[in-house]
Amino acid sequence: MKFESFKIAPAKPANATGTVAVHPPSATPAHPKPAGSGLGAIANAASAANKQASAQAAAQTNEQRAKSQRVLLRVKANIHVALQGKQSTIEATTLSVYNQGATIVLKQGLPTSTKLVLEHLGTKEKINCRVSKASREMPEGFHIPLEFDAPAPNFWGIAFPPADWKPHDDM
Repeated sequence: MKFESFKIAPAKPANATGTVAVHPPSATPAHPKPAGSGLGAIANAASAANKQASAQAAAQTNEQRAKSQRVLLRVKANIHVALQGKQSTIEATTLSVYNQGATIVLKQGLPTSTKLVLEHLGTKEKINCRVSKASREMPEGFHIPLEFDAPAPNFWGIAFPPADWKPHDDM
């Protein structure tokens, strides 16, 4: 939510003597408030901003939920990628998988958006993908998030939890 700050200018005298004219309650003020100003307008604007932020958060939550149905699964794989103009094959292991990609561990990092082919060594199946986010260096190697060019829910050979799945709180 975004709040704006307002500065209020000091009141100026209405005439040269320094006195301010006082109007009876029934009189029209000399400087009427423009429509849509005041605390009511600020509250309405804040309410509208809250509704918009909530809608955006709900959309993000659904998108994240679809991608976040990850399963911790170690799978041996090969990465086929062109590095410095030379085709290379690098051994990799997955940390987690999901129907649109995986997080793998490599001995070296790869730049974001690098295009590559992921080969599942158990099935020999291959799929085109790209590095979706920056690699993170960890003690066991670089954690590299991959995203398939097209959804492939059967690539890993497992059934994923449904998108609306939530763990029980009784643990």
